[in-house]
Parts: sequence; C-alpha cells; structure tokens
Amino acid sequence: MLKDKKIPELLVPANNLNILKYAVNYGADAVYVGGKEFNLRSIRGNFSIEELEEGIHYAHNYGVKLYFTLNSIVYDHELARFRKYLNKLKTINLDGIIISDFGALELVKEILPDRRVHISTQTNINNHLGVNFFKKLGASRVNLAREINFSDLKNIRDRTNIEIEIFIHGALCISYSGRCMLSKYMTGRDANRGECAHSCRWKYYLMEEERANLFFPVEQDKRGTYIYNSRDLCLLTELKLLVEIGVDAFKIEGRIKTENYVSLTTWVYRRALDYIAQNKFTDQKISYLTRELDKCSHRNFTSDRLYKKYGFR
Repeated sequence: MLKDKKIPELLVPANNLNILKYAVNYGADAVYVGGKEFNLRSIRGNFSIEELEEGIHYAHNYGVKLYFTLNSIVYDHELARFRKYLNKLKTINLDGIIISDFGALELVKEILPDRRVHISTQTNINNHLGVNFFKKLGASRVNLAREINFSDLKNIRDRTNIEIEIFIHGALCISYSGRCMLSKYMTGRDANRGECAHSCRWKYYLMEEERANLFFPVEQDKRGTYIYNSRDLCLLTELKLLVEIGVDAFKIEGRIKTENYVSLTTWVYRRALDYIAQNKFTDQKISYLTRELDKCSHRNFTSDRLYKKYGFR
C-alpha cells in the first residue's frame, strides 16, 4: 500500500549547464554533476567551479537539489590535490557529495563537515551491514550495488535507517558495480578513474585454444557480435513495487548522455512517479510511457537484476 509511503526523489544526470537546466525543467527533484577532477565521467563535459556555482543557483531557484560527484579512486600521491579541490567547494552550497573512496570520505568529513555524504554504487554495497557501516561513518545516503536483487533490497530497507538510493534506468556495466579492468588493459584508459573506453561494447571473436590462428565469430544480430554487452536497465514496470518497499531515491544513469536523452527519461519517470502518487499507474500508462522511452536511442531493456541471483542479460 502507498498510503504511508513517500514518493522517492528523482535524481537525474547532467554533464553541463544546459543539460542541468533541461533536467530541472523536465521534472528532476535533484541533479548530480561532476567537476573537472576526481569523478567517474571525466571524458565529456563537466563543471568548472564557476559553472557549478551557476548550476547551484539555477537548481535552487526551482527547489531542485544538486549533488556533486567525487567518486573516483584517489591515490595517495593525489591526496594533497584532492584536499585543495575540496577547499574550493567550501563556499558552494552543495546539497550532497557522492564518493566511493574511504580516504575521500575522511577528507570530506574533515573539510566539508556540514555537507551530506552519499556513498556511490562503486562501493559495491550488497547487504544491510554494509549500509549501517557507512551510516556510522557519517553517510546520509547509500546507493546500493546495481547487482542486488529484489529480496535483498527489501531486507536491506527493513533493517536500516538511512536513505537508500538505487539506479532505475540506464547503461549497465558487465563488471561488478563498474569495477572493470577491461578498458585499462585494452586501451590504457582506467574505468575506475572516469576514462572508460566501453570495451565491453566492442565486437569480439572466439579463439579455440589449440587453434590460435583460427577465429570464430559469435553471431548475434545485424549490428554485430557482442559477448560482454549488457542490455540497458529499465525498472519502469517495477517502479510501484520499489516505492512500496520504501526506496528513498531513484537514480537515472547518463552523465555522458545528450540533452534529448536526459529530457525524455526525466519526463517519463516524472510522469510515472506522479501517476503512482495519484494511484493512476495503470498498465495503460506503463505501456504509454514505455513507448515514449523508445523514442530515444537505447539498447534492449532488462529488469532481470531484481528477480535473479545471477548477472544481467
């Protein structure tokens, strides 16, 4: 029953000011962005300190929150630079900082003690003990691992007293919560440092061990062969169940996506949550919103993670 359940926050990505404004105008409750350093989407766009200040001002004028991602791994030789970067954020009224590195967490609590800390999905939290551990360290919210299933999600919600956030839409990594070495090995670009080359999306051939020079294509579809290529996550049809569980925030993936993608997905999930609040989330409405999602380029969708103990299709 939804009688006593609040509607979760809709959290939307943006990699520049223009997309941030689209996200706000199409119904986001909160927007998450990255800066020029220490985030996992370093290839495209991102905000300078000046742009971040402008983005905060715009979002807050519309009652929308803004979260800042600092979820990259931070190496020991970078700690001084990380500390300096945090000091630049002191005068910016951020609503939360998203991190995954334990050392980063300690420095954020030291330098920005009044800022809320959100734990990134990169931390791979799969159980209620992990959630409660980060609460003890001062976190206000935890984004659970994408691989978690429906049963475990419900159990975590029942046994914790901290904000729970999950991804509901967007690209999935074939590796566990993005802990991938494939890009680094094949291109020298580190996926855990925001430089993923998306090697899992490339075409591949199989090679039989005793016939090193003989390659076998794995036929799949007219676009080519994809061994590691996961479908895109879409939990639109499961949204009401997730609201009933008591998830606090629904997150859309896509900080390298276009304004069209962000606008459309934000609009669809805003409508869905509004329909749920009005008790009008019918099969007809779901079918309509699904067709709307198809207007934007995407891979085939999957919601398998909620029901299965093994990986994605």
